[in-house]
Amino acid sequence: MFKHSSLMLLIGSALVAGQVSAASIDFRHEYRGKSEQHSSRVKINESIGNLYFSGELKFKGADGKFMEDLQNNGWEFDWGYRFRNGNWTLQPGMPIEGRSSGMTYKPQLRLTYAFDNVEGLTLSGRYRHDFKTYSNGNSTDKRHRVTGNVGYRINQWQFGLEMNYYKAEGYDLYDGKDTNYENNISIRYRPGAWSPYVEFGDVNYNRKDASDTRELRSRVGITYSF
Repeated sequence: MFKHSSLMLLIGSALVAGQVSAASIDFRHEYRGKSEQHSSRVKINESIGNLYFSGELKFKGADGKFMEDLQNNGWEFDWGYRFRNGNWTLQPGMPIEGRSSGMTYKPQLRLTYAFDNVEGLTLSGRYRHDFKTYSNGNSTDKRHRVTGNVGYRINQWQFGLEMNYYKAEGYDLYDGKDTNYENNISIRYRPGAWSPYVEFGDVNYNRKDASDTRELRSRVGITYSF
């Protein structure tokens, strides 16, 4: 079913070796309302001190159906380092995504601030530059992405707001323009090792005959932390 199981085996071997300081495994399912598309992914996150890395496998049903005739939908590997200084955290990283259409390299830099006077409140910003190389040899697509996040934690609950702005270099993204945006809210309940969550996003409807249309992206998932 999957061509890239070696990626997860590589990450999993480090987990079994017991050399990580923190690790988790996450399953998430996604549904897009207007396009009626289902997709899922399994992700393993690990960290050794301030170094972090993760491996992710994506899959979907035939024609976007729910868990029917599951097919490979790509993979992603991410790694980075956290530089901490008081309330500030600077986090460079390098996600790499692979799909049948090609590879995307995503160098990024995130800065996070945790407030002292409001316990549980964090603000962060991220810049990412995507480079997509196509397997058929077409020219590389380049896209800029700016992300803002607000997070709040109270007792066993976590709430998040994420806003993304995209700008392409030389091609259209949404409504005949080279820009696009996404907004996402999340709610997570963390009573212990198991942590369920939901997300709701405002995203573009990815069809050429409806390029100015938006749709609701709903996600539900669960994380187990070791």
